[in-house]
Amino acid sequence: MGKSTTVGSRRLKIAFWGFVAPSVILFTIFFLVPLVLSIAFSFTDFDGWKTMNFIGLKNYINLFKDNNFWGALGRTFVYTLFSLPFKVIIPLLIAALLCSDRVVGKGFARTLVYIPVLLSSLVVGITINWMFSAEYGLVNYLITSLGGTRLEWALNPYLATFVISFASNWASTGFYMIIFIGGIKSISNDLYEAASIDGCTSTQTFLKITIPMLAPTTFLAVLLATVNLLKEYALVQGITQGGPGIKTVFIIQYIFDRGFNSMQYGYASAISFIVMIIFALIAYAQFKFSNGGGDN
Repeated sequence: MGKSTTVGSRRLKIAFWGFVAPSVILFTIFFLVPLVLSIAFSFTDFDGWKTMNFIGLKNYINLFKDNNFWGALGRTFVYTLFSLPFKVIIPLLIAALLCSDRVVGKGFARTLVYIPVLLSSLVVGITINWMFSAEYGLVNYLITSLGGTRLEWALNPYLATFVISFASNWASTGFYMIIFIGGIKSISNDLYEAASIDGCTSTQTFLKITIPMLAPTTFLAVLLATVNLLKEYALVQGITQGGPGIKTVFIIQYIFDRGFNSMQYGYASAISFIVMIIFALIAYAQFKFSNGGGDN
């Protein structure tokens, strides 16, 4: 009996590590090793080719004196704070609407909302550029049809940031909608039936039952949206390429520019490490503030 139990335990351990090993290997190769190399490079003047001399904390000292770094980081925070409410509220409202018994064709509607998630950032960029083109864009055509004046979307930093935010929200709404639909479906119908018996309106039910019960789901959506906004890159490159000037150069664009365009891999590695710490602190603050999405 004892021998069979030992054999069974050993098989479970082998099965466990068999399932875990691929993830551990991939995590090590594509995260831990690059992280260690990046930290090591941050203490050198590595240029990506031949030069790699140890320079201590010089990169970090220069970083804190770099106004371009602080400007890119500030623009990233402003963009994130501006876009985050739309990233969460719009998918939540759409999910609530498409979970209502009063709505017909919910499956088809969900598919239409989710389709942009399947598009590559290149396709999203081309589509948005066409919509907001100053000369032939659909948006300017509608504005002029209503008697307005064409807007120079690409030349105004605020309008350019809005266009990036619009593209990001349009491309990701379906993803967060699915998350909220899963959360809404997990709420017991007994709560809604009790609210209906008490005479609660749809709005009261949504505010008093749906939103409080979605706290863990909302926390997940906010956390994912925050991280994705802070590291926005492909859409910016596809739509504005950082323009006008450097007004839409966010922190990830700045890291790429220092590393691949200026060949300052050591300096870019130092920026990456500091930015990683900042992003981790933001995620930690969100966990503490919302108690991990659980009840306080």
